[in-house]
Amino acid sequence: MRLLAPAALACLLGLAPAVAFGGPRACGDDVDGHGRVVPCDCGDVLVSSHTLGDRDPIIRHACPGPGLIVRVPARRPAPTLAFGGHEIVGSRRAAGIAVVGGGAGGLTLVGPGTVRGFDVGVEAGPRTLARVADLTLADNASDGLRAGGAGYVVSRCQARRNGRDGFVLHGTGYRADGNQASENGRAGFRLGGRGATIAGNRAEGNGREGLVLRGREHDVEGPVAGANGGDGIRTSVRRTRIDAAVATGNAGAGLAGSAHDSLIARATAEGNRRLGLRLRGARLGDGAGRMPACRPGAPCR
Repeated sequence: MRLLAPAALACLLGLAPAVAFGGPRACGDDVDGHGRVVPCDCGDVLVSSHTLGDRDPIIRHACPGPGLIVRVPARRPAPTLAFGGHEIVGSRRAAGIAVVGGGAGGLTLVGPGTVRGFDVGVEAGPRTLARVADLTLADNASDGLRAGGAGYVVSRCQARRNGRDGFVLHGTGYRADGNQASENGRAGFRLGGRGATIAGNRAEGNGREGLVLRGREHDVEGPVAGANGGDGIRTSVRRTRIDAAVATGNAGAGLAGSAHDSLIARATAEGNRRLGLRLRGARLGDGAGRMPACRPGAPCR
């Protein structure tokens, strides 16, 4: 997956025309460096930390274009946007939260809260995101969450009924744990890059694959993929460990693809329409010097 640079992302989101006419309005809890608070509305630029509340017009009506654009210069403290249990709703255009600048360390997005009905729920460019937690991304036209960069964390989020993929994550050393993706049009999770830690994620009832995993040196623990329209878990990885995967009732195979110099241990693949395990790769095994094997309706041993 190719992630856009912040400038290109800004143009795609329609910021260039706004700048030509004076620019969108700044909002947040400290818009001038002296504590001035400005509530947020659709299309505004978040320039500091903020908690959504009753004073923010953005929670009271659907946005015709972008929701919030986060553009905090690198010299300023890293911001936090807290949803406070609120929802922002779009008109299936642009991004609900577009992160083009996350300050010194990257934006933190904290729920509970929902981003619903945009083109993309949350779009974060490289080096702009620190953490997303407890957020629901639902009914967006394309993807729920797209992010890239190094060392960011996505935890306890839900992606439901998005038109394409639930979570599209890439980069180095990021972490995705305890997330759920259900009823998305394509894959629940599309994960790439290098050295990610991926733990306890669930993908159920998605139109194609449950989890698509690419890249190298990932550590994957306890993924669950059930009743997806394609393979439960599809891989193209190197030097990766996948432990305690559960893939049940998928229309394709339980686990399929390639995994070179990798370990697949304690996998369970039951009730899938094709073989439970259809993996190939040089130096692929279960840590005990053998290749796990399983057939339709049986766990991998």
